[in-house]
Amino acid sequence: MTWQVLKKRLAKHSLNLIKLKMKYSYLKSTVGFIFFLSILSCETKQVNMNAIPKNAIIRISIGYYPPEKAPLVEEKLQTIFKEKIEPAVKKLEGNINYFVAIDTEKNSITNVSLWESKSAAMQMAEMVEMKEMGRDFVAMGVEFTDITNHKMLWQLP
Repeated sequence: MTWQVLKKRLAKHSLNLIKLKMKYSYLKSTVGFIFFLSILSCETKQVNMNAIPKNAIIRISIGYYPPEKAPLVEEKLQTIFKEKIEPAVKKLEGNINYFVAIDTEKNSITNVSLWESKSAAMQMAEMVEMKEMGRDFVAMGVEFTDITNHKMLWQLP
């Protein structure tokens, strides 16, 4: 499958991020994944990769869940989490893009967001909706690692 065919299919089917299974091994890296999805402009945002500020921040949150909770975790990500988080993130200043993904082989969930600056990214730490959802996922058995904020060093042209 070529990139063009993949791009057309993703655009045509309005890309269900949670169920998407990438066949290309190099797309498994979180940073590669965010840039790939940004380039495709897969949901509502069109991102001009050349317009991303040099001091952009990539914020990464990773959680691991018990295997038996997989259906419940994915369902919650697809419904309640999306319903609460999507509108809240759209209101924040400096957000360039936001992704939610699941790895059912490693029992892991990942939120990756791209921000204009660190201060913009840090708004997530105070977002009430995210704190509520975090507590709900912890109650389901999800264990989160420390959230990291990465200064972007370079990107593909």
